[in-house]
Amino acid sequence: MLDFLRENKKVIIAVSLGLCLCAGVAFERLYQPSAKTLKIYSQGLENYNSKDYSNAYYLFSRVGYFSKLKPVALYRQALCAHALGDEASEVDAYTSLFKHFPTSQLSTEAKYKTAQLIIDLNPQKAKRYFNEIILSGADEDYKVASEYYKSKIESENPKTRLKKSDIEKGFRNYLTKYPNGRLALQVAKNWEIYNPAMSSSDYTLVGKALMLSGMYKDAEKVLNRADTKDNWAVAGLNSFKLGNKVKANSLTIIGVSKYAKNAEKEDYQAIVDEYVNHSDNAYDSASELLKIAQGENKDYIWNLKCKNAPKTDKYACYEELYASYPNGDYAQNAMIKTMIGRLLSKNYAGAKIVADDFIIKYPDSENLDMVMFWRAKIEQKYTHNPNYEIFYRNVINNFPDSYFAYRAFWIVQGINSSVMNTKLEYKKIEYPYKYPQKGSVLYNLILVNDYDMINKYTKDGFIKSWVQYKKNNYVSSSYTAQKAMDKLKNKPPKDDPRWRLVYPLHYFKQVENNAGHFKNDAALIMAIIKEESHFNPYAQSGVGAIGLMQLMPETAHEVGERNGYQFNTTDLFNPEFNVKLGNIYYSQLRNALDNKDISAVASYNGGIGSVQRWKENLEYTDTDEFVEQIPYDETKNYVYKVMKSYWNYTRVYQK
Repeated sequence: MLDFLRENKKVIIAVSLGLCLCAGVAFERLYQPSAKTLKIYSQGLENYNSKDYSNAYYLFSRVGYFSKLKPVALYRQALCAHALGDEASEVDAYTSLFKHFPTSQLSTEAKYKTAQLIIDLNPQKAKRYFNEIILSGADEDYKVASEYYKSKIESENPKTRLKKSDIEKGFRNYLTKYPNGRLALQVAKNWEIYNPAMSSSDYTLVGKALMLSGMYKDAEKVLNRADTKDNWAVAGLNSFKLGNKVKANSLTIIGVSKYAKNAEKEDYQAIVDEYVNHSDNAYDSASELLKIAQGENKDYIWNLKCKNAPKTDKYACYEELYASYPNGDYAQNAMIKTMIGRLLSKNYAGAKIVADDFIIKYPDSENLDMVMFWRAKIEQKYTHNPNYEIFYRNVINNFPDSYFAYRAFWIVQGINSSVMNTKLEYKKIEYPYKYPQKGSVLYNLILVNDYDMINKYTKDGFIKSWVQYKKNNYVSSSYTAQKAMDKLKNKPPKDDPRWRLVYPLHYFKQVENNAGHFKNDAALIMAIIKEESHFNPYAQSGVGAIGLMQLMPETAHEVGERNGYQFNTTDLFNPEFNVKLGNIYYSQLRNALDNKDISAVASYNGGIGSVQRWKENLEYTDTDEFVEQIPYDETKNYVYKVMKSYWNYTRVYQK
């Protein structure tokens, strides 16, 4: 025995060392120090971003199982496997994620993707996963898509015991909720194959999905199998797409007069818009359509008629609309227009009644700031209430970031010009809140700069905006932050870092240098850039406007030649040059309009000839009455947006 031990001593030692090594590796995988986890994950992310997917997969696999980053690492492994075309490893990674980390925010997506991947190899297991998602607390889009896939599996199984109606429910739910969704075309085609003799309303759903996918001829074939009472709005829209105006107009007339209740609201409105827009006279065509319209959505046509009415009839039209539909979808707009109409006709008592009714009836309206502003103006200018400032301060306090807060503040302060020359203090964009709890998933993802995964771990719009900013996606960052701020009923104080995401100072040096040189207000130029291009130097509009300040090439060359600049049109994509020419152009507009900045802003959008004509022909006693009467809604809203942004740039960055 002793000899045996002596002879095998080396083997025993080797085995022992091997066992210790395995135990050490296992221990290290389980109880990995945080610093090491972050280092491994960062190296994996670096490899992933450089498309070295094999090494990235290996490194992500080394992240410890007790780490908060492990479910994210598994998700990353799946992405690596997908990039390498290794479907089996992709399934393994996703499966490990949702089985070992069921509470992870990535778990539902991992299960959904696994089910998609195995649907052909193991349809029953895929069906089970889809069913679990349907019964879970997953987001609605995952549930609806899972219902579709479950129905697809059942429709392809000859042994299924489910009723045909139950199987088709998944197809119907998806196309009802997401007619333009990522899977819509696939759903439509599968449904057609499963049931070539579906109901009229179902043919309409399938036809709509095909139309929204741009397959107008195919859509027409399907829609022809549906009854006119069901398909009129979708078939009419599809006919407009095919250039068959006669058929489209006929379907619109039949639909609004007989089958209004059978169309989805969005389809009804879209076909009415097309009908009016394709006519020679929008007001006359809306008026004729209104005469024959029956049932639901009639007030939409009435609102369209008022919108296109001549100035002499416009406000009376809105008064009639409100009287006929006091609780309709367009009652708010009709009340506002009625209030303005009464103000302009000097019926101040009547305007006050409408304003007060609006404030009581719609306390949460997005237009409340406008109504309260005009209510304040009634007290100031028309009833001469010495305490009118109280009304303006209510607007400022309740809607601090709005265009009407800007106007209210200017009136209270007695500022005669549209802008005041204010120096801005540059402040960088920061994470919008205090950092997440140390050691949390979000905290660790921020440390390793994994911005794509941060997006998956949060629904907060400001964090998503910050992520887009960190990825240099300035356009989506600004849009996302604006949407998030609009949702907040109570706005944060002006020094809150979230404001800087909504109103960033990208290209501030170029703006500051050129605005000062051409005697423009830097905050106003920042506002114009924000609303024109959202800080995309390569922006190019459908009509050909270019760069940060969206200069039309013809206008830019004219301005350039007048000021001694020779350049190629492509030079307008250069931020420095674009901002310089934009400042020169804006300065010329302002000088031609008696240094009135609001008029210059309006002309930047609507053209100086139009603005000069409006100033001559409109009857107004102050800036607010002029802006409200701008005939082009696009230009009026442009003034609102630019001056609102100007106001917020001064609020957030004023020295």
